[in-house]
Amino acid sequence: MAEKQAAEVKENKGSKSESPKVKKGKKGLIIVIGGLFFLIFAAIGSIFFFAPSLLPAGINPFKEDGSTQEKKSEPAKQGHIYSLDSMIVNLADTEFPRYLKIKIDIESEDEKANEEYAKRLPQLRDAILTILTSKTYPEIAESNGKLKLKEEIVLKANQVFEKFKVKTVYFTEFVVQ
Repeated sequence: MAEKQAAEVKENKGSKSESPKVKKGKKGLIIVIGGLFFLIFAAIGSIFFFAPSLLPAGINPFKEDGSTQEKKSEPAKQGHIYSLDSMIVNLADTEFPRYLKIKIDIESEDEKANEEYAKRLPQLRDAILTILTSKTYPEIAESNGKLKLKEEIVLKANQVFEKFKVKTVYFTEFVVQ
């Protein structure tokens, strides 16, 4: 009997020594699988943030959907364009005389011609001439100066008219001498 107990004790010692090896192997396998999942999620996350163009359109949060692209692709409603005769004016330079030859087209918010424009055309031309003769060459030489001049003309034109609204002004000729 003592031999049986000694044999059982040996078996128990042998099984105890084998079970930690099995547990260590399972722990190692879990660590490896966890590491693989971490690497996969890190790769997906870096693609998501650093190269979103590689993602399909359905899961790409940075791509605009089709509805916003349709809104942007619609052209702006174009109004009726009126052409003024070209004007030659003296600029307000004091050093030596400078002249400006300008031809202006005016776009209204309406799609068709307006009667008020024809009735108030002399007042509009007078307002534009007053603005132009108050400018010096350095004020209108740069593109920013031309943009400011356009804004002034739009504001003044909208003051001249009651119902007619000017949307924008186009310079079709602009010559300074």
